[in-house]
Amino acid sequence: MADPVRPASLPTMPIRAVTFDFWNTIAAEPVRGAMQEARLAAVLGACRDRGVEAEDERVEASLTAVVRGREEAWAEGRHVSPAEGAALLAAALGVDGEAGEAIGAAFLEAGRGSRLALAPEIGATLGRLREEGIALGIVCDAGFTGGAILREFLEAEGLLGHFSGWGFSDEVGTYKPAPEIFAAALGMIGAAPGDAVHVGDLRRTDIAGARGFGMGSVRYRGLVDDPEPGVEADFVIDSHRELPALLAEID
Repeated sequence: MADPVRPASLPTMPIRAVTFDFWNTIAAEPVRGAMQEARLAAVLGACRDRGVEAEDERVEASLTAVVRGREEAWAEGRHVSPAEGAALLAAALGVDGEAGEAIGAAFLEAGRGSRLALAPEIGATLGRLREEGIALGIVCDAGFTGGAILREFLEAEGLLGHFSGWGFSDEVGTYKPAPEIFAAALGMIGAAPGDAVHVGDLRRTDIAGARGFGMGSVRYRGLVDDPEPGVEADFVIDSHRELPALLAEID
């Protein structure tokens, strides 16, 4: 972890709120590609149920193209909503009407059947921060697995109650590093950027976005160490259990 001396970019107010990225900060796919496999199975099932003739290879290729298109848009900062992704998939398969809606719904709901792995120490860390009176939020580029499903996952894991605000991209309509998605979470919490720190794994979205919005920043590399260049965080940690002591040092 970086030396816990307050960098010049950090706010001078005591830290009142901490927001967390979701993917690769709170949780991750236990096996890479598991979500894509779940979507493929769900869409193939919907095609069978609706009597849509579509070869497995065509469905898989269409899914891959839609997801890749979203990833390219995300890299460029262009928001693609889950509904847009579902419509693109139905169009790629040449299906419309009720059958197209059913296939789109299966695509978007597939995340409910996927298992995720919590980051080590995240539950204990969230509990300790709340005990210390720090308000918690989530700022997440949700992709096609929307905020409603991710909140269900957190609730099932007993973590949702720790959070009092969130900004999910599918609900806000923009990706990080745009300020609106950070503002959504802090607005629900009732905290100003100068009172808050954001924890995330990516320099381009999490760190640049938080710093640009006037928040402190912590890059978490316990699940993935971001290989891409970009502005670095005020602090870098390898374990969530480092976070409470770090925040106490910078207050």
